[in-house]
Amino acid sequence: MRLRLPAIAAVLALALTGGIIAGCGSSDDSGDSASGDLLVGVDTPYPPFEQGKPPDYTGFDVDVMDEIASRIDRTVKWQDTAFDTIFTDLANGKFDAVISASTITPDRQKTVDFSDPYYEANQALIVLPGSDVKSADDLGGKTVAAQDGTTGEAYANDETGAGSVDGFPQGPQVIQAVVNGQAEAGIIDEPVAQDALENQGGFEIAETISTNELYGIAFPKDDDSLQDDVNGALVDMKGDGTLQKIYDDWFPGVKVPEAVLSGTTKNQGN
Repeated sequence: MRLRLPAIAAVLALALTGGIIAGCGSSDDSGDSASGDLLVGVDTPYPPFEQGKPPDYTGFDVDVMDEIASRIDRTVKWQDTAFDTIFTDLANGKFDAVISASTITPDRQKTVDFSDPYYEANQALIVLPGSDVKSADDLGGKTVAAQDGTTGEAYANDETGAGSVDGFPQGPQVIQAVVNGQAEAGIIDEPVAQDALENQGGFEIAETISTNELYGIAFPKDDDSLQDDVNGALVDMKGDGTLQKIYDDWFPGVKVPEAVLSGTTKNQGN
């Protein structure tokens, strides 16, 4: 037994030393708290911004978020969710961030914070070919389709004389409602309408409604560290041409607008 005591002591010493080393390693890892998975909420499908099924999402927003994540040493994990509750879910901690063709608005900024803008968009009024609706001024008494919780729905309710505004959970359902004759018109983001027109047809864009909306990435209130990291990556992407390259991939011939290049939302709308 006495002969084994030195061996036991040596094992204990190694164990203690290993524990100390492991403890130091854990401390180092926790110090790099900015690295790791980034849980991002998204509403799909909404082509060309987000489409597909997890984990194989594609789209403009997907490419933007993946590029940002790579620059801040994070790995995106996507979480599909309904758009009409996406900001409440974010505020309640369901995700770390949201990117979902989301317009920066004062009302939304009461619930969440936004990054600097990365895209500028207008709304589109869509109708069946041959419709007597030529502009938003012609919507008096009409049935208008829009996606729940969107700025298109808000515009239909607040800025037109629509007889009724029918909400749908997903963007493509708005287009289908017009194509199928369920609604006499629809209001949806112009890039989404244009993508559907090119890929499926069956309707026409009666009017582009100039709303000049800016899309941003949303965060829970006061998550300044992540917001600053994302904004830093966006500044670099705008400066080195990477954001323009992503535009070229999804919107050929479209230059990144000045409102996106110079826009900022940090510390605004709070």
